[in-house]
Amino acid sequence: MYIKRYKITKYESNWFFLDKRDNDYVFEQQNDVRLDELSSKISAIKNITIDINQDVTDQDRLLDESHSQFTGLGGRLSNSFGRMNRMVSKRHQRQLCFYVTVIVFVFFFLYYGIPFFRYMFGSSGNEEPGDM
Repeated sequence: MYIKRYKITKYESNWFFLDKRDNDYVFEQQNDVRLDELSSKISAIKNITIDINQDVTDQDRLLDESHSQFTGLGGRLSNSFGRMNRMVSKRHQRQLCFYVTVIVFVFFFLYYGIPFFRYMFGSSGNEEPGDM
């Protein structure tokens, strides 16, 4: 058997290195594109975390304000309960009974009385405005 051997010329060896340099250049370009994409994604994540931080700060401030308002409300409620307990004491039982009776009467009068008077003295809705 006879095997023919080819000798690689100078041109052919440069072609191999040129091809390798072209591949390296393509890979470098792909890396640059991916690096830009990664940079934009990191920038988006940074903006999101800044927004989250701002939102958490606002909510923390709102919670602090709510806490202070509810603390004040608790103090006012305890004062109101203290006054109510003094009013309910034995010497003010008649006055409390009178207040409760008046409040219940006013509630039932408003709840049942207003619709009753509207029914009795109100218009049926079928009359023309000029018929009166």
